Amino acid sequence: MHYIAAFDLGTTAIKGVLLSQEGKIFAEHSFNIHTSLGENNEIEQNPEEWWEGVQSITHEWFSVHGVSSQSIKAITFSGQMEDVILIQEGENTTSAILYSDNRANIEAEEINKKLPGLYELTGNRITSSSPISKLLWLKKNSISNSDKRIHVVFSAKDYIIYKLTGSVVTDYTTAATSGFMNIESRKWETQLLSSLGIEQFMLPELTSSEQEVGQVSAFGANETGFCLHTPVLCGAGDAGASTLGAGAISEGDCYMYLGTTGWIAVPSKDHSPKDHGIFTLAHIIQELNISIAPLLNVGNVHRWAVEAFIQSGNYADFEDEVQKSPPGSNHLLFLPYVHGERCPVQDSEAKGAFWGIGPKTKKSDFARAVLEGICFSLFQIMQMLMQKNVGSITLIGGGARSHSWCQLLADLTNKTVRVPANSEYLPSIGIAATAFQSLGWVEDYKEFVDQYIISSQSKLYVPNKRNNEIYKDQYKIYLKLYESMKKIYQ
Repeated sequence: MHYIAAFDLGTTAIKGVLLSQEGKIFAEHSFNIHTSLGENNEIEQNPEEWWEGVQSITHEWFSVHGVSSQSIKAITFSGQMEDVILIQEGENTTSAILYSDNRANIEAEEINKKLPGLYELTGNRITSSSPISKLLWLKKNSISNSDKRIHVVFSAKDYIIYKLTGSVVTDYTTAATSGFMNIESRKWETQLLSSLGIEQFMLPELTSSEQEVGQVSAFGANETGFCLHTPVLCGAGDAGASTLGAGAISEGDCYMYLGTTGWIAVPSKDHSPKDHGIFTLAHIIQELNISIAPLLNVGNVHRWAVEAFIQSGNYADFEDEVQKSPPGSNHLLFLPYVHGERCPVQDSEAKGAFWGIGPKTKKSDFARAVLEGICFSLFQIMQMLMQKNVGSITLIGGGARSHSWCQLLADLTNKTVRVPANSEYLPSIGIAATAFQSLGWVEDYKEFVDQYIISSQSKLYVPNKRNNEIYKDQYKIYLKLYESMKKIYQ
């Protein structure tokens, strides 16, 4: 039996999947990772913990399940993007600035003022979460007295590739979030480094997702158990992998990713920059881009609500509580901006809020209102993003395991919601397509999607028209909440 090893390095966990040549998951394992929150809202992780997670997963495969390392024919990755990870040869990296870290507000404003047309090249607005802003912050606050040249990568998976092979690379999808890549030519605009005085940072080599960027080194083999010289592919940032995993490879396709954070995405040939925090990313498929709207408040707010309202802290108990409240949560509304937000509003100071509490409001109404609020936020972005009608919506990510959440989305959008089997692992399955193509197991990505994704079993959620009418009225009020409340905290 031959396998592809696919790793998805998310915000809260690393998922590892062994996918057979027949497209079946043979083994999967997860490793939880921790996030450090600083005194000034710095958000960081330790990349060496990512490496520890990969080692834990491979140990599970080889020592517990008895998988032969020789049966693994290629290794590929997806991972969180917009990180800043500095690599200095011979040294472990113990601090990575995450995508959700907004410390570089001043630097973002400075870049936009100095380079007002930059977004026309990159396809994206420069914000405090952009790596280009974070690098300028590091130059000012952390390494201002150092002239040493330092490699930098922008995705968690790129650090693991470095540990396995010694190669410093990244893919086009990840690079599109950095603030340095020309979205049309898919090349670095290297003059930006010198124009901002950050030329000591060395950008990674740009490659396609299916490109072999190295082979497992002696160090990598000893640490993980992989065979020496096993091919390692560049893979893609999580948005690229998820787009393939959702089968979105043509214009007009649409899917939602419900993870710790989340997004809505559609493939497009349009290179032009968008407003309201919508990104234009390079699709794994060369001739396409991805119009993608990211949300900071998705599964993390779901988790917060479970811990806040359910004594057991159990998701199943939360689902039961949600079902005790009727659609519309007895007129209780929830603004889900617990962690600030980047789309449909770009406001790191935005707050979460309940509105409409009355004498008959119950705990179950609070629980249901949280899910409805997240769904309203998703629906608002969907209306901004879609240029034509969608037949159905594909949901992937851990949030798709919540039946209440899926039905709410179907009722609110008045669209059939499709949840593929193994939805939680679709980013890993999607990125495995790069290895299938690299090894010649499929002719192209369309064959992979047709054979291993579209044909897989899916659960369908059909909209309830009565509930849709309730949500239409609720949504009109929801749209007024942010504009009314932002005056309070600004």
